[in-house]
Amino acid sequence: MDGSSTGCNGRSITSYGRSISSLWLRSDDHDRSDKSISRNISIEGNDFVLDGKPFRIMSGSLHYFRLPSEYWRDRLRKLRAAGLNSVATYVEWSSHEPEDGSTTFDGDNDIARFISIAAEEELYVLLRPGPYICGERDLGGLPYWLLGKYPNIRLRSTDKDFIAETEKWMSKVFNQLKPLLYGNGGPIIMVQVENEYGSYGSSKAYMEQIRDIIKQHVENKALLFTTDGPYHSYFYDGSVPGALTTIDFGTTANKVVDMFKQLRAFMPVGPLMNSEFYPGWLTHWTEDIQQVATERVVATLTDMLDNNINFNIYMFFGGTNFEFTSGANYGLFYQPDLTSYDYDAPLSEAGDPTPKYNAIRNALAKYNLVPKYLPPPVPSKKGSYGQITLRPKINLLSTDGRSKLGMKYEDVNGIKLPSFEELRQRSGLVLYETTLNETEGVLTITMPRDWIYVFVDSKLQGVINRMQKQYTINIKAKQDSVLSLLVENQGRINYGNRLHDFKGILGPVSLENTKGYNKRLEGPWKVTGYPLEVEKSSDLGLNNIVGEASTAVGPTLYEGVLLLPQGTPLDTFVDPTGWGKGYIFVNGHNLGRYWPKVGPQVTLYLPGVWLKPAPAQNIVKILELQDSPISPTLSFLDYPILNRTGSLFDSLLFN
Repeated sequence: MDGSSTGCNGRSITSYGRSISSLWLRSDDHDRSDKSISRNISIEGNDFVLDGKPFRIMSGSLHYFRLPSEYWRDRLRKLRAAGLNSVATYVEWSSHEPEDGSTTFDGDNDIARFISIAAEEELYVLLRPGPYICGERDLGGLPYWLLGKYPNIRLRSTDKDFIAETEKWMSKVFNQLKPLLYGNGGPIIMVQVENEYGSYGSSKAYMEQIRDIIKQHVENKALLFTTDGPYHSYFYDGSVPGALTTIDFGTTANKVVDMFKQLRAFMPVGPLMNSEFYPGWLTHWTEDIQQVATERVVATLTDMLDNNINFNIYMFFGGTNFEFTSGANYGLFYQPDLTSYDYDAPLSEAGDPTPKYNAIRNALAKYNLVPKYLPPPVPSKKGSYGQITLRPKINLLSTDGRSKLGMKYEDVNGIKLPSFEELRQRSGLVLYETTLNETEGVLTITMPRDWIYVFVDSKLQGVINRMQKQYTINIKAKQDSVLSLLVENQGRINYGNRLHDFKGILGPVSLENTKGYNKRLEGPWKVTGYPLEVEKSSDLGLNNIVGEASTAVGPTLYEGVLLLPQGTPLDTFVDPTGWGKGYIFVNGHNLGRYWPKVGPQVTLYLPGVWLKPAPAQNIVKILELQDSPISPTLSFLDYPILNRTGSLFDSLLFN
């Protein structure tokens, strides 16, 4: 690095002046700690002080769980090459412990390795372990099984079960990361307590408990901090003694110092920090893609540099919500998040520098902050691999589909149906079926969670869904017809007071006949789950299926083969234009949800490291839930399509 450089306010802005790669330790190297090294980060007056020298934090957020581990170093190096000296990451509980007692810290979950690479790339680390993280992730990063194990649990509270599970989880995290705290020779200089709690609650007792749980692991080896919105009610409720209070905000036409007036009145002394400076924003399905003008980002960034404000750019690299990890919000209605987390960030979803990246780098270069030994990054080459044809392999509602893709749960009687959480099924689909005595009428489901395909004798009648608050449809049936309700989990709410977001059918199912008689359906109900967990079911259990489905009507899984040209596989983008809604799997990797008719996201990002070079076959599977195309093809493009907004109404018009 360049050692110390001076900002325009005359203060020394210290970069890493030593080889940190010789100082960090992996979690299995506890005995190598060099006790002779004295390392300390503290607060003196209005400054951070690192090993006795004033230090300004200039950070960018980059989440290890939103990209393959093979790309970690590339993205971290690009972050450093922009002139930043730190990286911030959440720790996602649900990624590491997807099921109760099943914990993993290897592969793409090897957070100790991610932080070690950050150190090698001469970056400090701001650790955000939650337990709640939000981040537009399913249930805000909390594991779904908490809702199943403790049906009455009060998340983010002093609830004894939540605190006990949090204590166990934090012990696992810091068993991995304690050697990487700054005072122990690693790059972690700050650790966050909870996350934007002031936007959720006001329990000081809860915040003190979480602080104490984290503090017993961190001790004095790193600083603690909280993050909340810029207004007094937020940061007052979210603050806790013993942790630095920081705020977050995006671009502002006002002077940045004005954004800190309320905080400064609350905290007369201490470093000022914008711990989530937004250069972009999140997007939900059906919305226009959210974007923030580069000029506004640079102007606010420059204002912070000129006024000795510490900052963390959220997001600097957004990445992707692969698989079933996208969360949802609830404003006036339920709003599921996109698969892409591009966020209009300086680095694109595929890790390429954007004009915004270059403008930020140029702004930081004016303060002599950009390391001269790192050249400006350039976009990587992408693969334009043409078009493939797919064939229907199996229908989910067929006998084969149930046996090969489904999990048979116990039959239930009564009006209460088991939720995903009661079934201990994280995501995917659940099918509830019963026999009807009525011939036709109005079907009502008042608590759908979230998107329900209604079939009678395997014929689609329509959709009941949470997004539109569409709770009724007309159905036609005959005596002893089979009513099939296929429920899709579209993502648990990740923010706000609706956080306890159980999935399935949470209220009675009723049928009002033509004579006005309304009957609650009591079963017996047959329940079948489709977890679609590739790790658990050997690539969806389809490796040994021979032949093709006799029909592509209804929810159908298709399969095709992609053969690459000679050379190293490149990142590419899968274009499902013409399809309805579903999920795409490539070589066993779930790329996430596609829904091109509503947009704005059309393509799904496919990392090249998940592809097999020629002459090997790349097996592509697509689970189409609602609208099988006349021509079942997929294209592989060398560019993304993230800004084609359609219509939710059009999405409900089935072939």
